[in-house]
Order: sequence, then structure tokens, then C-alpha cells
Amino acid sequence: MKTRLIALPGFLGSGEDWDLVRAQSKADLEWICPNLFTPDSIGFASPVGDEPAWLAGYSFGARLALRWMNENPGRWLGALLLSANPGNFQLENERVLRHAADAAWGRAFRGQPWDSVMMRWNAQDVFGDASAPLRLENGYWRGRLAEALENFSVADQFTDPLRLPSRLAWLAGEMDRKFVALQESERQAGFPGVFLTVPGVGHRLLHEAPGAVAAALDDLVA
Repeated sequence: MKTRLIALPGFLGSGEDWDLVRAQSKADLEWICPNLFTPDSIGFASPVGDEPAWLAGYSFGARLALRWMNENPGRWLGALLLSANPGNFQLENERVLRHAADAAWGRAFRGQPWDSVMMRWNAQDVFGDASAPLRLENGYWRGRLAEALENFSVADQFTDPLRLPSRLAWLAGEMDRKFVALQESERQAGFPGVFLTVPGVGHRLLHEAPGAVAAALDDLVA
């Protein structure tokens, strides 16, 4: 029986976002790639069970993986964390501003015209000039998107590094300066794992560098 890998997408992502990584990975794993934002999604709670498993997550999915590991540290063998913000390095005023911003985004995703919201979302500085994946409104449950922003804001995130497994790999795109800086803060603060920078790409690692992600995963579980 193969060991499971639960791979979580970013905000607005789907399980299919991991397809290119999965195709290039040589790790002998059972891949579970859930949708988080569709009407039939599993929600944001950790799956029931106690069997050892690996985690992988991109952006929002990485933060969710960190929450799951903090909640039940003995269950997880380790994790691949892409463009991950553990939440620990925010000043109080930054948390207040982020709360307000996420609440505003939540209202927008609940009721404003889809194309307008998506245009503003993809124009955020964190994404740089990378082309945005096509996201059609009929593929989402808007209430679940709003819930992710309102109830799982990074402003409320705090990760206890002592509750994390030692086998972690953190990846950030070289051009994603915010997350490269976060990784350096994590390293200096004593977070476990290896910290990798992927050359020539930005925040959207699953789409911009699936080969590098697959190689990091294979090294992690080898």
C-alpha cells in the first residue's frame, strides 16, 4: 500500500493544479488532490484518519497544511510548502490591515461581478507579471472562497515550529521577493526543513516551475 500525499491548491486553485508536478514526480505515492472551493469540496478541516501521510501545499494550501500539522503533529511525515506564509512575522498593524483587506476581498467574492473581482485579484503585486490561470465562475462556490478569506486569514495565522515535522521543504520563486524574505526569516527563527529558491520564477510555482517542484518533492520523500 502506497503512502499518501495530500496536495492542497492555492486560493482559487483546484486539485488539477498539481497535475504537472504529479506527472514529473518519480515518488511512489498515492496522490490525493482535493478541491477546496467547489460546491462538493471537502472544506478546510484535516481529513479524518490517523494513517501517516505527506502533505504538500501552495500558498493558501501551504498555510492550511501548516495549520493541520500544528493541530496534529504526530500524523504527518513531512510537507512540501510552496510560497508559504507561516504568519509569525507580522506586526500588529500589519495584522489589522490584512484583516480589513481579507474582509473586503470576502465581500467582493460573495457578491461583486466575477470578471471585475478576478481582474483586481490577479493585478496584485505578489503575482508580478505571470499570466493568470483561467478561473471560471461556474467552477466555484463563492461562499467557500469568502470563508477562506474571512475565517482563514493569514492575519490569524501563527505556526509553532516546535510542532512541525523535521522533514519539510520550503520553496519560493526567486522573483517573489516577499516570500524569499519570509523563508530567510523562517530559517533565522529556527524553523525545521530545507529552504529552496527556484530561479527565474515568481509566486505561482505550480504553473511556472512544476519540474522544480517535482524534484523538491522527490528529494523530500526519498
